[in-house]
Amino acid sequence: MAARKKKPQNLDPELQLLVDQEAVLRAQIAATAAEPERLRRQYEEDRATLPPTEDFRDRERRRAFEELATRGKVRNEHKSQRRSLLLLVLLLAATTSLVMWGLQLMRG
Repeated sequence: MAARKKKPQNLDPELQLLVDQEAVLRAQIAATAAEPERLRRQYEEDRATLPPTEDFRDRERRRAFEELATRGKVRNEHKSQRRSLLLLVLLLAATTSLVMWGLQLMRG
């Protein structure tokens, strides 16, 4: 088991500042030492990733158009159903008024 350096508890403030700066520098050195490995992994990952296919934009554009077209179809269908419902209500009102008119004529 490796012996660890213990931080002295009561240090001169200037000495404590130097110890803290040394710790920061050691952390920066460790991060910098790991950087080439991280860059190599990133490079290998980039090389292993395939670029998007040629027709990717076309497929995206077609999907967006079909989505809009589908929304338009749904909107048109709702409009058609509302129109049909209005015609049904008018037909029922006309039928009711004709039946009432016929009954009044029979009563006389």
